[in-house]
Amino acid sequence: MFKHLRIIIAQMLPSQHFKHSLIGSNLNISKMNIKLWYCEGMKQWRWTLTDSSRPIRKQESGQQPFLRDAMNDVANTVEYMLECKQSE
Repeated sequence: MFKHLRIIIAQMLPSQHFKHSLIGSNLNISKMNIKLWYCEGMKQWRWTLTDSSRPIRKQESGQQPFLRDAMNDVANTVEYMLECKQSE
């Protein structure tokens, strides 16, 4: 199934000086781990995103046949998670 597994790992690290602007307001970036890999057997780019800064760890995942679509899903999910965090 995961014959030729390629994994890309990215982290958004918290910093006192690094802020992200979202919908006109500043938010502190939390620690998010993003894992992205291509599954040859399924012919899908698969991803997971984990936010471990919350009291209860939150994880989202998805898959798309095209890399650009998978990356857009990841970006949309990060923005959604930040919006949810802002409203908490």
